[in-house]
Amino acid sequence: MKKIIVLDDMAYIRYRVRLILKDQDIDVYESYSSYDLFNQLSDKGDEIGLIILEIGLSNEDGFEVLKKIRAKDYKIPIMILTKLSTRNDFIKCIKEGASEYILKPFDSKILANRVKRLIRDEKTESGYEEIIYLNFQEYLSKQIDIAREDRKNLSVFMMNLTKIETIRVKNEKIDFNEKYFFLLDSLYKELKGIFKNLGLFEKYGFSAFVGVLPDCDKNKMMLLKKNVIEKYNILKKAENRYKNYDLNVVFAVYPEDGNKKQNLLDKITMKLNKL
Repeated sequence: MKKIIVLDDMAYIRYRVRLILKDQDIDVYESYSSYDLFNQLSDKGDEIGLIILEIGLSNEDGFEVLKKIRAKDYKIPIMILTKLSTRNDFIKCIKEGASEYILKPFDSKILANRVKRLIRDEKTESGYEEIIYLNFQEYLSKQIDIAREDRKNLSVFMMNLTKIETIRVKNEKIDFNEKYFFLLDSLYKELKGIFKNLGLFEKYGFSAFVGVLPDCDKNKMMLLKKNVIEKYNILKKAENRYKNYDLNVVFAVYPEDGNKKQNLLDKITMKLNKL
């Protein structure tokens, strides 16, 4: 049986997650604090295929818990299941290596499907796309090492859709609904052809795309960004469903913007926060 662990200080949420996943043949361990979480990870870490974490904990800082999990180098994907709904919260979680971000209240079917996609087991670890999805930061680190050895550039980028009327609002709330999910899936299919044979281009969580492009300097990345925006503007004119959204594209280039993974992610975070 697949096993996950849920850290949430609300007993009802832990109970609901356990109830939803029971039908999926997934065993759920419950934690009410980070102390309890790390004790369970120490005892059962090799069995756990996914950590579900509330970052908006009542008595401790959930972001610090996320950082501590990553600092201990557990090779376990992390899903954020939270009441915190601003874009800054989302960006911070992405930066710290979370693989998924789901808002409360949540849909049972969506949660179950996302857990099944993320959960780590022998089958998912054998799939290339799944490895990239779960371990984007690890993949980025390896690509930086290759670029350093070959003395070549590397570009990393992130894209997301933002409602036009809220694009410049600090701590803008993000609204993940079925319409938005469908929009992202459709956009992904439209844009992935631009990056074919160039490098990685994947969906990251509910609301973003990420990419890593080997041997890609600032000029090449600027041209690709221009192509993406032009493609999106054509879609926007042709399809009414895109009219209320703008596509944001930010990127960082190795070694120009930094020679370490964290330097590049910090640069991207800074650019996203300025939007």
